Amino acid sequence: MADTRADLHGLTDLHAYPYPVHWHGQPGTALAYIDEGPPQAPPIVLLHSLPTWGYVFRSVIPWLVQAGHRVLVPDLLGCGRSDKPHDPAAHGLGAQLNNLSQWMQDLGLQNTTLYGQGLGGLLAFRLALLQSERVERLALANTRSPLDPRGRSRLASLVAQWPAWSPLYPLNGVLRTACQTRLDTTTLQAYAAPYPQRHLLAAVRHLSAWHQWDVRKEKNPEVIQAWMAMTLWHKPLLTLFGSRDHLTRGGQHWFIDQVPGAKRQPHQLIHQTGHCLTEDKGPEVALALLQFIARPQVTPHLPQTTTWAQT
Repeated sequence: MADTRADLHGLTDLHAYPYPVHWHGQPGTALAYIDEGPPQAPPIVLLHSLPTWGYVFRSVIPWLVQAGHRVLVPDLLGCGRSDKPHDPAAHGLGAQLNNLSQWMQDLGLQNTTLYGQGLGGLLAFRLALLQSERVERLALANTRSPLDPRGRSRLASLVAQWPAWSPLYPLNGVLRTACQTRLDTTTLQAYAAPYPQRHLLAAVRHLSAWHQWDVRKEKNPEVIQAWMAMTLWHKPLLTLFGSRDHLTRGGQHWFIDQVPGAKRQPHQLIHQTGHCLTEDKGPEVALALLQFIARPQVTPHLPQTTTWAQT
């Protein structure tokens, strides 16, 4: 099978994203990632949401590198510059977790701060559990737990079902809806650059179908137990949510109430932001991460509370 990287037109000169790409894995199922900052510095791994890819962190990376951190940004398999296998099973949840876990292990990452946004946040939580000896702290942005009993809005439910049956995926329209910031033509072209042909969006559509993340429909006890392990996470966990994200609104409360490591952390509600948090206010997210990393660890064994900080 031909290497799909040859189809990635326009990705050598991306607007505001000049970082060289690295590869991990075998051709056809390889992850593309960037690796910036001092190699021996404490690493920060950023996992994107959908329909974005690593490009969404372009206003975050310089702040973290300037603060002395090593910053790694992988594109999920089938997204961005990563390879795009045709088999849906090759870029499903299990495959994504296995690839990311092997990637962290092969790179020998230690004392890692793991940040996940949207669906990237769910992957980040499962990845943190799989690689707990390598992950020191976890930050989740606009992420709703599949165990959260609170219902989604009607709009969110419709959006969640749509990618499962629609043969089309209007990338620009979805991006504009997910952001409060108005995206210019150059930015939209950069987001679309990895997908010069419609079929290359298959993984984005597949992963965007939220129904596959619904634990209530999951019949595999091992998978259910894996999600339940979220409530055993005792290392620091920070939540960052956008005030205008209709997909995950209120999702922070489950983590704060149920996860021990989220107790007494400086959780933030970032105003004037949508689902693509770092597209709307990247520097604010970078500052929140740096403050979280610099904060002394507190004991997680504290009473549950439904209150949380808003800024």
